[in-house]
Amino acid sequence: MRRAAMKPIRLAVVGTDQLMRDFLRQTLPAVEKRFTCVVDLLCGEDTIGQCREVAPDLVVFDMGSRNAVELTALHHLAEPATTWALLVIASSVPGYLLDHLIGRKACGILSRSNSLDVLARAAFLVASGGTFFDATLNAMLFQRTRAIRPAAPPLSQRERHVLQLVAEGYSTKEVASLLQLSIKTVDKYRTSVMQKLNVHDVVKLTHCAIRMGLVKLT
Repeated sequence: MRRAAMKPIRLAVVGTDQLMRDFLRQTLPAVEKRFTCVVDLLCGEDTIGQCREVAPDLVVFDMGSRNAVELTALHHLAEPATTWALLVIASSVPGYLLDHLIGRKACGILSRSNSLDVLARAAFLVASGGTFFDATLNAMLFQRTRAIRPAAPPLSQRERHVLQLVAEGYSTKEVASLLQLSIKTVDKYRTSVMQKLNVHDVVKLTHCAIRMGLVKLT
């Protein structure tokens, strides 16, 4: 029996640099055959609206100059309500936007110092629902998480597993399915973790997971 063809990954390339957009639009489909570029957008006021019109599976956002237009567009593209995966290519990301990105499912940040192979791997991983935080951004991530003190009460193995999955962006229902537990049981573990770590939102939970080495930054 013939295998069904794998579904293509619809790609949107966004940025202010035409040369970089051309590179991404032509190169990513060449190194990963499942990628197909459906739109190439100059970053502007209506970037989010244009992306919604084409509904890509993955948005690759090249943040070159960190001007107000780019920062505003990135803020909207990273909203939790959006349906696409998001990979940001940047030398650095402002702290408030980093908090906005951490904890979002199917999201990644890649520095410009990386190779084409790493770019392709990160794009495919994020498009597949994973997270990718560049190792060269560790110092910046640490600065954002240093205010979160490690938990005094130790977490159980199950609590650590739940924390890891929540930090990777999985919903309570998805965690329950992955761990073969009831939603009610996962809620109890999640509540217990929050109480032990004394945090009350997903962003801070993700910070804790990073500090504890539960979320890979490569």
